[in-house]
Amino acid sequence: MTTVSGRLAHFGWPRLGGVILLLAVVTACSPAAALPSSNQAPTVVPAASGSAGMTPDASGAAGVLATALAPLRDASAFGTSVTVDGTVVVSATGRSVGNASTVSVTTGSRTVDYVRIPPKAWARESGLAWVLIDANTAPASPVDVLGAPTSVSGDGVGVGAVLAAIYPAAALGLTGDPITVTVTIGSSAVRFSYSVTTAGKTSISTTTLRPGTADPITAPAS
Repeated sequence: MTTVSGRLAHFGWPRLGGVILLLAVVTACSPAAALPSSNQAPTVVPAASGSAGMTPDASGAAGVLATALAPLRDASAFGTSVTVDGTVVVSATGRSVGNASTVSVTTGSRTVDYVRIPPKAWARESGLAWVLIDANTAPASPVDVLGAPTSVSGDGVGVGAVLAAIYPAAALGLTGDPITVTVTIGSSAVRFSYSVTTAGKTSISTTTLRPGTADPITAPAS
């Protein structure tokens, strides 16, 4: 098994901007969607779904989010889709068990698979050999980051609740002002969605978390 130090970009593989696949990975696939610099903050708006009716910080909203995510912390399945001006440019699916995760990222016709079992991680393009990489460059489950917003507001309790959660831009792989994410709690899934406009293009990221199997995630065969 080959060992690689440094970033996956050395191989031209898609990079990840934070634990959710966001604008940084869009840039790798679509040069026109340039990442904002520190002095060019993106224009950020909540995703359209459920964005109306939000109230200033509600004392119970953080608890509603924590309760929805609690069953997903030990084992979860997750999927992410990123669109630019309505066209899907990145999709990903994965699952996590504890702090181990496995994720497949597809950009166009290209798929990269990751296995992360800290302190180690591996990656490969479909059909090729696994490569040992720095665990910090491999995607992890988004549960921990999504479960730690700086503030939460919203309306409703349990299934059907719609919340507005605010996260530091850096936590989501961006720069600029904090990001407002619309959180929709379903009967068996929790959806996080928001949009960013930069360089005249609108990117929408949607991540869905749901219960996953507890089957152990193991290292790839040498």
